[in-house]
Amino acid sequence: MNRTATLTSSINGLPGWFVPLWCTVMPLNSFLLIPSVQGSVPAYMLAFASAFFVIMSRDGGESNVQRARYFRIALVVAGIWLLLFCGSQLGHLLSNRRDFGDLNLINPDDPTVLFRSTIFTQSLYLAACVCIALFFRFFFREEWMHYVLWGGWFLALYGIYEWLFFLIFQHPGDFIVNRTYGNGAHTASWSQVVQIGSFTLLRIKSTFGEPSFFSAGVIPYFFLAQVYKRKWLSLALLFCLVFSTSSSAYVAFPVALALQSLFQRKLSASIVVTVLLFAAAFAILYYVFPETYYQMFSAKMNGENNSGQAREESWDAMQETAKTFTFMNRLFGIGFGYYYGGVYFAILVNTGWIGLLLYFYAFLKPVIFLRPDQGALALKVGLAALFFLFYISVSELFLPTTWMFLGLAYWRLDQQTQERKAAQLGNIRTPVLAG
Repeated sequence: MNRTATLTSSINGLPGWFVPLWCTVMPLNSFLLIPSVQGSVPAYMLAFASAFFVIMSRDGGESNVQRARYFRIALVVAGIWLLLFCGSQLGHLLSNRRDFGDLNLINPDDPTVLFRSTIFTQSLYLAACVCIALFFRFFFREEWMHYVLWGGWFLALYGIYEWLFFLIFQHPGDFIVNRTYGNGAHTASWSQVVQIGSFTLLRIKSTFGEPSFFSAGVIPYFFLAQVYKRKWLSLALLFCLVFSTSSSAYVAFPVALALQSLFQRKLSASIVVTVLLFAAAFAILYYVFPETYYQMFSAKMNGENNSGQAREESWDAMQETAKTFTFMNRLFGIGFGYYYGGVYFAILVNTGWIGLLLYFYAFLKPVIFLRPDQGALALKVGLAALFFLFYISVSELFLPTTWMFLGLAYWRLDQQTQERKAAQLGNIRTPVLAG
């Protein structure tokens, strides 16, 4: 069977170019297909297209079973969204809330409390991301994994290109970006620099907008490249991770390496080499360039630079506003897409205890139950790293790569479940045959 036939065999009518293109542009968050429409990043548009192919598919057999599971989970997600929506808005009505104090809202210019427009815009992002996760869970094929790694190459090569361009010309060279946030106040290609000795270097963020978001993409791709023995891709991603000079990445990466060793119960040679390279970069930063180290870590932790101060102010405002929350606010949140902050706290504030429990379940189930074998280890470690990043700093849940990795983790988990059932069935049949 040729490659195109293999591609189209999963869903009737799916073009042969669809999955390779989708996987490749999955990290592309700084470009809009329709410049005036925020949600028109390529990965989202292809996600909605994938849902169309699933709906229109007329395949039989196993494909019908997977389609049924796809729609069942989609309906469950829609039901949960409706529950949180009704609960949060009813909570505001019962409490007669007038404002949210100084809470860092996604659209601070909107004075309304009920039915804020961001509920619906953020819900569209969620819908696209759910389409990504469900497609990769129920219709992904093992032979497509090298297309997923194409996305890693795109992320790494574009980041290295930008870094070299700035090094040579001393100004940003991002020719892809056309996306902005906050009525044009903040570009989706936020080029930041770091001073290392006499060199002014661009902090690598590739197509993720800023280095903090970039950390949530580069780390899962790195472990996937490692497990699939893509040496050059691993080195390119490691280079990008180091020169992102993201404090989030510098904290999360050692944690991910420790988890990988813990899951494997051994230290592989590749991990040792990676640790040594990363430790050398960190040591050079600490001893040779203490000013740079101070700006990246100490000043941020102490709230002495712009980033650290903004985090402290946002945290204080959230704590003050949280004191006014009623039981309904705490149970259902204040509204999906209202508050903007680190993912963990945004979910807690926006969707309450119910949303937080569901988030824990969705992201930690594969981390806990996936076996650390060759195929699943990278996804197990990658999701654990994402969960950690979302707690310490990263404030963007709707990165397409996040939901692709989540879908792939559940795809592996489903495979693992099928293998276990097949083994149990074999054990039952064996005594019968022997008898």
